[in-house]
This record gives sequence, structure tokens and C-alpha cells, in this order.
Amino acid sequence: MKKVGIIGAGAWGIALGISLEKNGCAVCLWHYDKQKLERLNFERTTSKLNNITISEKIKFTDSLEEVLSSDTLIYASPTQQFDTITRKVHSIKSINKPLVIACKGIDITSNKLLTEISNENLPDCVPVILSGPGFAIDLANGHPIAVTLASNSPSTLENVGQLLANNNFRPYFNDDVIGVQIGGALKNVIAIATGIAMGKKLGDGAVASLITRGMNEIISFGMIMGAKKETFFGLSGLGDLVLTATNLKSRNTKLGNQIGISDGLNNSSNDLTEGFYTTNAVYNISKKKKIKLPIIDAVYNILYNNGSVDNEIGLLMNRPLRDENTSRD
Repeated sequence: MKKVGIIGAGAWGIALGISLEKNGCAVCLWHYDKQKLERLNFERTTSKLNNITISEKIKFTDSLEEVLSSDTLIYASPTQQFDTITRKVHSIKSINKPLVIACKGIDITSNKLLTEISNENLPDCVPVILSGPGFAIDLANGHPIAVTLASNSPSTLENVGQLLANNNFRPYFNDDVIGVQIGGALKNVIAIATGIAMGKKLGDGAVASLITRGMNEIISFGMIMGAKKETFFGLSGLGDLVLTATNLKSRNTKLGNQIGISDGLNNSSNDLTEGFYTTNAVYNISKKKKIKLPIIDAVYNILYNNGSVDNEIGLLMNRPLRDENTSRD
């Protein structure tokens, strides 16, 4: 029986655990909050997954050492904790096994992709990116989902793919580790933009336009970062963008929707999403590399400079006219 350790017992981590347990894996999930773990162990449900029953075979622990004894590790905690947690893992023991990174975003302290951090903190691990269109509640309910797995190691992709795959969960392989990460990270920023449009009741055409031009910005940014253009037309690019940016089940779209309704950011830090943090990282990288990203710049101004939603819409709509297909923005 394959042992899988999942770092993170939020909705996505638990949903992955439910799917893997059905595959016959021994699953152990780690979380730092002992009270939450006690509640999960006792109640065997979570409101984040509409109180779906969690199998008694799935174990919850606050011991990282226990999780690290698994054959395969999955990181399903917040992106902004990845550096800290992987440093802690390295301080416990040196590990040489696949590390499936199942979160999306860019570290705002270093402006690095998570594989860059993984290579620094856990040099003996083989990082595998899991990305693509899928909500945790759908996976937990056994609804069909297709995702992308990205790694530089074909054999690791095959092994992790066989571990995860079942009748409801189909992974496709990709060697564009940079592109798959960027698609998953930046779609959250565009989702905030479409959410704002929904909250402002700007109409379906505005949402479609933001998705289309947002995809152009994702591609422009990605290619300068070293990604392959075709990656962005796959599951981790277009697929994830369409799902997230059109659905209020997405926390990023929901955040944008609230901003559109109230004409500003009124959320506490507990309500902020990965898209909020990624916006900051992408903005900083784009200015350093001189990449023009007008939609992402507008989202940044609203989130970080108290920019007016109406003013940012006006600036976007009154930019100089240009050819749709030119690479410059």
C-alpha cells in the first residue's frame, strides 16, 4: 500500500486525501492547528466540503515527522507558507521523494516560483506541479476532473500520475514547469478582475473580454519568464482560467465580486486570497522586466493603492487603440 503524506488539511488537501484513499493509498494529512485536527478526527466532516464524510482510514496529525515518512508528499497548504514549511521540513530530515505542489501562486517575499524555492530548500526532492481546473468540492464528490502534472522527470510524472489517476481524476503530463505554474498563479489575478466586473454588473461581454485579454497578459508574462506558449491553451492555462474567472465558487472571483459591489477592498487579512498576493508579486516582476500588463496593473491599483474601480475601468477603456494580435500591450 502506497503511503501519501499531505501537508495541509484545508479543503483541497482533504479532497485529494479522499480521492487517494479511494485509490487504496494510506493517507496522512498534517495541519498545525491541534484543535482543528481534533475536530476533524472526531467529526469526520468539514464545512469547507459541505460536510462530506471523511473516511476513518484517513489520518490527521500535527506531526510533520509522521507525514515525512510517506512515499510521496503533497503540499496543499497556502502558497505564502511554502518557503517556511519546506525550510522546516529540511530541518527535520533530508528527504528524497516526489513533492507534489498542489497550490498556486508566487512567493511575495522573493518573487520566486515554488519550484525555485523547492530546489533551494529541498534539493533532493523531485517537484511535481499539480494544476488545472478543479474545485475541491467537485473532487471530493467524485465528479470528473482533468488536471495537469508538470515535472522535468518523465518517470516521476508517470509514477505520480498512476498514483492519482482514477475514474474521476485524470492527469495529463507536461514538461513546462514554468508555464504550468504561471497559468495557475495568474488566472487568480484575472479572476479578481472578472469578479469585479460581476460585482459592478458590467455584463457578460465585459467578463468575456477580461478573460480574453487577461489570457493575453498571462501569455506575455509567461513567455518572458521562459514558458511555452502552447501550455497556456491547456488545462493549467485556459482551462483553469475559464473555470475560475466565471464562477463565484472561486475565492478569488468572490473577492473581486465583493470589491465590485462595494467599490473597494474592505476585507480582513483572513479573507484575502492567493490572487491578492500573486497580484503583488506579478506587478513587481513585470515592472522589473518591463512587461505591460494593463489589467493586472488595474487590479494591483485597486488592491494596493486604494484605486477607484470606476477610474481603473475608465483607464483600461481609454487606452490607445491597437492591433489585437500584436505582442506589445
